[in-house]
Formats: sequence, structure tokens, C-alpha cells
Amino acid sequence: MYISLYRRYRPQTFSDMVGQSAAVGVLLESLREGSLGHAYLFSGPRGCGKTSAARLVAKSLDCLNRGEDCEPCGECENCRAIAAGEHLDVIEIDGASNRGIGEIRDLKSHVNLKALSASYKVYIIDEVHMLTEAAFNALLKTLEEPPANVVFLLATTEPHKVPVTIRSRCQHIPFHRITTADTVRRLQYVCSRENISCDDEAVWEIARQADGALRDALSLTEQAVALGRGSLTLESVRELTGGGSRAELERWVSMLRSDPQGASAALHSIMARGISSERLCEALFVLFRDLWFYSLWGDKALEALESSAAEREFLASEAAHWNKEQLRAACALCNRLLPRAHYGMKGDIFSGLVFMELQDILNGAAQPSAPRAAVPEMARSFAAAPEAARAAAPFVPPMKEAAPPSPRYAASPALSAVPETPAATSAGFDVKGLCEALGENDFSRLVGALSSDWLPIAAALLNAELCSRGGTLEVNFERDMPARNFLSAAGNRKALLRAASKLWKLEGEAPAASGGGDAENEVPEQPQVAAPDEAAANQKTAESAGDAQLTHVLRLAGAELLYTRSANSGDEDTEVNE
Repeated sequence: MYISLYRRYRPQTFSDMVGQSAAVGVLLESLREGSLGHAYLFSGPRGCGKTSAARLVAKSLDCLNRGEDCEPCGECENCRAIAAGEHLDVIEIDGASNRGIGEIRDLKSHVNLKALSASYKVYIIDEVHMLTEAAFNALLKTLEEPPANVVFLLATTEPHKVPVTIRSRCQHIPFHRITTADTVRRLQYVCSRENISCDDEAVWEIARQADGALRDALSLTEQAVALGRGSLTLESVRELTGGGSRAELERWVSMLRSDPQGASAALHSIMARGISSERLCEALFVLFRDLWFYSLWGDKALEALESSAAEREFLASEAAHWNKEQLRAACALCNRLLPRAHYGMKGDIFSGLVFMELQDILNGAAQPSAPRAAVPEMARSFAAAPEAARAAAPFVPPMKEAAPPSPRYAASPALSAVPETPAATSAGFDVKGLCEALGENDFSRLVGALSSDWLPIAAALLNAELCSRGGTLEVNFERDMPARNFLSAAGNRKALLRAASKLWKLEGEAPAASGGGDAENEVPEQPQVAAPDEAAANQKTAESAGDAQLTHVLRLAGAELLYTRSANSGDEDTEVNE
């Protein structure tokens, strides 16, 4: 009868274990010193060698010709029976199918029986996390104080599902995913033993597809060899996995830059061969990540990347055609699309999004968003001013919002849409650049008219919407914000009305800064006149704090704004609000 490769090449000695040096070292040292515990919990991803290690421990305990290094001989009667799963004193239990309290009661009834033909009785419970709560409770006492010649070896892929009361009675040994390089070496060894001709790129592709599980890698190898008529080729691996191999994606990335039309057809062909959107997104992320690392650190980055010789040549040649920001943006694109691909996305939609976004990144059309936490230098200096200087600003209570009316004049864009200008870091405000960004309309002309002497008011209007009703100017906001309170102050409303009257020939009352233009939401004008002594004290405090450096401050931090009024603007009703 034919035996699969992963069964035929299951480790028969501790030295055969691949990529688990720490776990193997702990077990071997305990066996040498005769201090092996009565219960162990092996945890780790699938196919990393947990059950194989448990069988090796059982072999080492019951081997009739064990060497000084505690390695089982593999030739004695006990070793052969354990390897075949036929030894009566080594009981393997599948926790997924024997998970009830009845099975655990049967186990407890046999634990105290003497071993039949070996020195130790070993219970190997695989997928132990599948046991029911009642079964775990029934196992507790036996697991804590078993007979002297009984050893429990529990294996699980999800240790967090094992109750704490069970974990505390076991020595927990974590197993790790096997690295791609270790998997490649093992596959090459197996191919040489089986006289299978193999391509290096095919072996590397299988190792990536296995994702740290050596059992999966051997199973894929067996299928690819059958598909390749006795040879392991990259073409057979590509046909087996549905396309999207590393070499194919490398060619596609190069074509994306040099031949966009051909790249579009190639991406459609890759998706048509059956690769899932999620797996393609993950593969593209890894590829762009490697290119980004290489563009940052050059050959030093190759030490941290698991890649073949051909892949290293590609990174060295292709990274020169991309800048760091483009590669970082490509990684961010894959990161954004991965959750959507995971929960289901049609292949045509996914391929279209990927192609269009990457073309925008290559052409420089994709603009990275500015960090919301960025605070301009002048705003930081204002935040560092003495508390007394900032406390001198009068407080204007917020007003109730209502539904905004239909605008007559163009609404202002969001703050995030305004390009960064020198105004963000200095007192000189680039009015021309701002008005060009706002477009040629009445709103931009109003901002330009205000900016010469009333820069804070012009800045506050960037979050507002203007409309005219019956010859009266109304200023509307979507929600409460500092800009709304600032424009509600008496002096600021007068200044805005004067500028609007000159531009649009308006008559009537001062403009209302509200959520819907209702008269009841207007804040009545109240003179804000400080006592002479208080005014002098405030002026002295402001001067000592370097108030001259805090003029014309515009702070862009999310939707919050800090406004200050120029000290030489010449209006007695100036209001300052933070």
C-alpha cells in the first residue's frame, strides 16, 4: 500500500525535527536528567510537529535500546510498534471525536492498570481543546496526580481554549511555525531521497503556500509531482495552486510599470485561473513590502527576508524604478483591500481596484493623507503660551443648530482639501494659493477681501457655508465648532458684514452665524469692555508672553481651530476665542 510523503517522512528521531530546536531541547534535557514531567501541553500551528514530538517522547521512554543522548533506536519492537500506532501502552486519543465525559471516564478506569509491555503508559490527546467542559473537569484530578508510570501529552492548535485549570497542571511547550527556509531545505531533502527532479523556484513557491506547515508542504509536493509527471516544476505548482505565484507576480509588477495595457490583461488572466482575491492581496502585499524594505536598506534588508536567489535579483533590479512613498502607498492599498477581500469581493472588482489604484500611485495621482495629529509650529507656540495669556480670551457660548438652508454662494471645501501653505507655519498667509484652491467664485473673493486685515475671520469661513436671504448674509455650520463661536462675536460679525457689503452690496443686520439661520439662535451683541486695571494687566501679561509672535495663528488639527486676532487691526470690538 502506498504511504503518503508526510507519513513516510514523519520524524523518527529528535534530530529529524525541523524548526523546533527550543521545544526539542527542553524535552531532550528533561529525558537526560530523568526529570520529565507527568503532563505536557504542546501548542502551535498545524503541521509543525506537535504529535510527532509526543510520539518521540513515548519512544524515548519505552525504547529498549535507547542511546546515551536519549534518542530512540527506531529498531526495537517498542519503537516500531509506536511508529505504526499499534503499541498497547501508548494510547492516542482524538479529542475532536472523543470529547465527552464518557470517554474520559473510560480513560480514568484504565490509568491505574499496569503497563503491559513497556515501562511507561503514555496518553497522547490530540486537539485537546475540543473536549467538553464536563470532560475537562473529569480529567482534572487524574491529570494532577497520575500514577508514577503514566505520562500525559496534550496537543492543541488553540491553547487559549484549554481551561486554565488544565494548563496549570501541565508544562506548556509552545511550538512555532516552520520558517520558509527550513521548509525549503526539508523539501529538497525529500526530493533527493525520492529521486524527484525539482526546480528551486517551485520548491520556494510550495514553501510559501504551506505557510509554516511542513505537512501541508509535503502534501502539495506530492500533488505537484503527480501533476508534473514525476517532476516538481513551477508550472505544475502554478496549475495546482491556481496561479499567482511569486515569479508571476514579479513579472506582473514589472509589466505594470512598463506596459500597463498588458498588465491589465495579465491580471485578468491570473484571476481567471482561480486564485482567490484574499490570497492575491496577501501575495502582493508581501511583494511590495519586500521592495519597500530593499529600497530603504538595500542588501542589508535581504538578511531579514526569506527569498531565493532569483527573488533577490528581482528586488535589486525592480526597486530602482519605485520610490519609497510609492511602495509604501502600494502596501497601504493592499492593507485596505485585504479585509474586503476576506469577507468576499468579486474577482473583477478586486482586479479593477488594484489596477486603477496602482496606476494612480505610479502616476503620482494618489495623494497621501496628512496625519490628523500634525500641529503647525505656530499652533504649538500658542499652546505653550502662559495660561494667563490664553485665559484672557472671552468665552462665547455655543448656539443651537438647525437645518441649513439652501446655499446661494459656493460652499467651502473641507479643511483636509486645502493644500498646506506657508500660513500653517508662519504669520505670512498665502492668500493667492488658498483662493486658487477654492476656485474662482464669490466665496474665494470674500476670503481674499478679509485676509489682509481679518485673517482669523477668513480662516473661520473655511468651515462655513454662506447664503443670502432678503439682503441679509447668513453663515451656517454643520455642527458646533470654535469657528462658529468665533464668528458669533460682535466685532467679528461686524467685520464680516462690512467685507460682504462691499463685495455683494448687502444691507441690513449683521450676519448670523448659526446652524440654520434662525433669528433666535443669534447671540445678542454685548459690549466686551474690560475694566482699565484689568485691561492693563491683560496687556502686560500678553506682552510678557510674547503676544506679538501669536498673531495670525491658524491651527489645523482635525476639525478644531485656534484663532487669534491681529493686535494692530484697529477694531475695538475684536473678539478672540479659543
